[in-house]
Amino acid sequence: MEFMLILFIFPAIVLIMSVVGYVLTKKSYATPALIFVLSSFLMLLFFNESFFIWVIVYTLLSGILTLMMAFFTNRKEGK
Repeated sequence: MEFMLILFIFPAIVLIMSVVGYVLTKKSYATPALIFVLSSFLMLLFFNESFFIWVIVYTLLSGILTLMMAFFTNRKEGK
């Protein structure tokens, strides 16, 4: 069950939070920072230190998605 959470559920939540966070803030750094803080907090509460690798992966996933959204939003507004 923990494997399913880490591999499927948490990335889906990160993707949804990244999209919503970027739409609300229009800043490409706000949502990945929030994801990092929340994931680190969850790591301390529910998981062990080995979960920190996944915290970094989720933060990078959020950062890549928000940068892609920023690129396409700016490109769309430029035309």
